[in-house]
Amino acid sequence: MTVRTWPLTTLILGLGTLVCFVAMGAHPDVAAIYERAEVSAAVSLFQRAETLGDVAVVFGAPVDERVVAAQNAINTLDLFGFIPVYTLFLCAAAIMFGGLRNRWTQAAIAFALIGAAADAVETWKQIQIASDIENAEAHLPIAPWHWLKYLGLSLNGVAITSIALSGEKRRWILAVIAFLPLPAVALAFMELAPVTAFSATFALYWLTLLVFSVIELVRGKGSPA
Repeated sequence: MTVRTWPLTTLILGLGTLVCFVAMGAHPDVAAIYERAEVSAAVSLFQRAETLGDVAVVFGAPVDERVVAAQNAINTLDLFGFIPVYTLFLCAAAIMFGGLRNRWTQAAIAFALIGAAADAVETWKQIQIASDIENAEAHLPIAPWHWLKYLGLSLNGVAITSIALSGEKRRWILAVIAFLPLPAVALAFMELAPVTAFSATFALYWLTLLVFSVIELVRGKGSPA
């Protein structure tokens, strides 16, 4: 194993995460009803559902079967593609920066797994509701899992910040960007900022991990582990 192993793994998984994300919005059932800019807001609205009224806002009354098809397409790709790949991406990135024995690496992995587990429960509940809207109440609320997901993923960023500031090689840009999701999620939870606003901080954070994987890959070219 060389020092390029984890950067390469992170890069591949990061690109896989990006492909899965794009695929969710590009699915024919999704593109048939939502503009690309509308997908994130529509997904977020469903993820924050707490009451039958919230479900009605998402699917309409009477239920719009096109929305059902679109939400099922998004959530199926999310559950079986996006969630597994981004989880591995975040774990690989943590190992790339800190090494597996680093306590902050272990914390970053733990928080990524917590966030992903909450995301899986959230997404499964959405699939169940879309498949049987008449019994939607049995699967509500979804919102607590939504917020637990983002708490776990934002704390993953805090752990990466700690790695970036405590290692021999300080990565100040990474430290700042990785920390941004936590206050953004907190502001959204307190209704002091739009709930979709923190999506930009996660996008910036994950793209930064992708960029650093390329940097580390180039730096490690030909170097032994």
